[in-house]
Amino acid sequence: MELRTFLILVLWSPCLYFAQSGCTDPQATNYNPSALINDGSCNYPNSNYGLNWVANLSDTLQENSGLIRLGNFLYTFNDSGAGTYLYEMDTNGILIRILTVQGATNVDWEAISANSSHVFIGDMGNNAGNRVDLCIYRIPIQEMVQDTVQAEKMVFYWEDQTVFASQPNANNYDCEAFFAREDSLVLFSKNWTDLKTRRYSLPTFWSDTLSATCIDSFNVDGLITDACYDASLNEAYLLGYKNNGSNFYTSFIWCLWDFPNHHYFGGNKRRIEIGNVLNVSQTEGITLSANHQGFVSSEKVVSIITLAPKLFRFQFNSYFESLAEIPTPSSDLPFQIITQNGNEWHEIYISGNFSSPSLCDLQGRDLCFLKTANTLKTFHHGIALLTLGTKTTLLYLP
Repeated sequence: MELRTFLILVLWSPCLYFAQSGCTDPQATNYNPSALINDGSCNYPNSNYGLNWVANLSDTLQENSGLIRLGNFLYTFNDSGAGTYLYEMDTNGILIRILTVQGATNVDWEAISANSSHVFIGDMGNNAGNRVDLCIYRIPIQEMVQDTVQAEKMVFYWEDQTVFASQPNANNYDCEAFFAREDSLVLFSKNWTDLKTRRYSLPTFWSDTLSATCIDSFNVDGLITDACYDASLNEAYLLGYKNNGSNFYTSFIWCLWDFPNHHYFGGNKRRIEIGNVLNVSQTEGITLSANHQGFVSSEKVVSIITLAPKLFRFQFNSYFESLAEIPTPSSDLPFQIITQNGNEWHEIYISGNFSSPSLCDLQGRDLCFLKTANTLKTFHHGIALLTLGTKTTLLYLP
């Protein structure tokens, strides 16, 4: 930055280098009303939520291990060599149709996801930690109306795994969770020994064998069994359970939001306890149906007592009350976002004449360190509201 520009910015804004970072969520116990930048430090009170039971699933789905919603239908499968079939249900849990997946083998299918063009099935269950044949199958989404679909196989390995000795339920290279974005697949490990999860990234298509890149990790205090992502709100959800002794599992969902540039563990992280094995069985699948709402599925439990596979609904709107008053976004505002100095700050250039243009956070606090009639400059990273005249739109500043 040139000295002249630096001096101008300082003169315009005495607070330029004093923009506070901290917890920006009013629901957190350490909420800082003076913070303009969310630094991912929010702490939340213990949260318990009772899932809404929808149905006991068909015994055909006793080992269902993943869940997605496409339109008005849900899709799942059975894991560990149970055949290459996808099962279509309505949202009441009624089994409608069975799809045969050709070009695939079910060694240990554990996760399913979709973007706008493809459905992805993760054959990456690795309880013993010794698999060398991990893969993801890709199916064109338009084929899902057929009873037989054709899959492409994409083989991968963990870039940081060097030991392949068999360690059943005692290794950190199991994986049952991923979600598909338009440009990448995001995978979350199931760490049996330290109860953390590592985040990996893969593209949506590759040939030969590819290394899954490890990006970061987070202490989830449990075993992650599925994940889903809301691209419209930039929110991720991780489903899991924890063995609290004698195979008495309690289940939870981690909600991840307001994170910068797809660094999912860099924003707000709230754990919601959703029940124990006696009332939710063993939770294995999660998918979204609307803003902060979705479905959870669980597999059959056969132990001292037998528990049927189940389908539940959840509605987490109350945990996002600070987002409830977001105006309906307008898609026709004339502006351009220009990232400056790497990713340090953003300049929003406005074409047209508008009185008092503004950029605020969800609590209405001004985010700009400099304003002119045609330019707004901000250090903010994350969700923001841009208002020009009578129209407001929701922005995400990476």
